[in-house]
Amino acid sequence: INPGKHIDVVSTHDQLLGGDDGQIFLGAIFPADKSYSVTLAAEGKKIANTLAEKGALGRFAIDFISVKQNDGSWQHYAIEINLRKGGTTHPYLMLQFLTDGKYYAETGEFITASGNERCYFASDNVSSDKYKGLTPGDLMDIAMFHSLMYDGATQEGVMFHLVGALSEFGKLGLVCIGGTHERAKLFYDRAIEVLDAESES
Repeated sequence: INPGKHIDVVSTHDQLLGGDDGQIFLGAIFPADKSYSVTLAAEGKKIANTLAEKGALGRFAIDFISVKQNDGSWQHYAIEINLRKGGTTHPYLMLQFLTDGKYYAETGEFITASGNERCYFASDNVSSDKYKGLTPGDLMDIAMFHSLMYDGATQEGVMFHLVGALSEFGKLGLVCIGGTHERAKLFYDRAIEVLDAESES
């Protein structure tokens, strides 16, 4: 919501939840599934309009539970409003800055400045005791050797973050960018496979 009360739906995501009770935020898939992302954005915009009238400004996130109906349509239930940047803000901004692209809520697509569609599979909670002792420098060497790093020419690949927690806690974040959801997930799976193999050697 900008100061002129203009509303921009900047993204939709499918959340990845895990942990012992299945309620820990692990990461997100962007954009949300096309079968409901457009209607989801429309519901979000309704809430944004109400918040704007009450004086809210800036970025915020809404959590929904979406339920498929018998006729194939989706019913969205808003369960939480976070008046702040959320867990999906930094991976989205990473993609935006890397590609100079924009999310189009009316189609549910993110299009780069060069006109290509991009998706990502992101997690800020990749962790393993095996990763403890790896330094950020080790991580970059491994990523470069195995050609995992984000490639500015193809605008696909893996961006690493939260690497300050790697050596001590064995934890890091990944934003895996691809032309489709499937390619983005392929980059993620490959990164985990490489990290597991390298940390065992």
